[in-house]
Amino acid sequence: MWSIRSKGTISPLYWIGSLALISIGDYLTGPFIHSAVLFYLVPVALAAWGSRSRWPGVAVSLVWPALRLEIVALWGWPWPKAITLQDAVVNVILSLAFATIVWQLRRQGLAIRTLEGLLPMCGFCNRIRTDAGWERIDVYLLDNSDAKVSHTFCPECGRIHYGHLADAPPTPEPAAKPPPRTSTSTGGS
Repeated sequence: MWSIRSKGTISPLYWIGSLALISIGDYLTGPFIHSAVLFYLVPVALAAWGSRSRWPGVAVSLVWPALRLEIVALWGWPWPKAITLQDAVVNVILSLAFATIVWQLRRQGLAIRTLEGLLPMCGFCNRIRTDAGWERIDVYLLDNSDAKVSHTFCPECGRIHYGHLADAPPTPEPAAKPPPRTSTSTGGS
């Protein structure tokens, strides 16, 4: 499930594929359906949202207007070239702004996950106060974050709970003693 807080990425195949499908649909619908330009914002949003860097969103914002110019050329330039080029420049500017807004929204969503880090914690037992009551901190972290919990103990707790075992260096296993020899002599002189 995707949310503003999810840390996953969207595969480039999705935003490249959506760009290809939208371009094909734009070409097939002909030059007089201008609302098709709005659909080009879908791959811009996917690239800006689903990557770890802002550059894929910027790249798609620069590529699709050039691709649209090629489609218009295939149509035989139904409008004056100057107006079409101005339209392409406006599309680039608006797409870059849109990609930047989506990227910033994504970054802020991930920052919210960090800013929610102030937790009401008991100073004695280290449990967390939730709406349902008090929970152990490891249970709370597993339920409310992407963190994984590993249990261990610090040196101080090791000395408290394991006493001399925590301070003593590990002792080597004693070597196995050979079995005692038994005498096979039968009587003596």
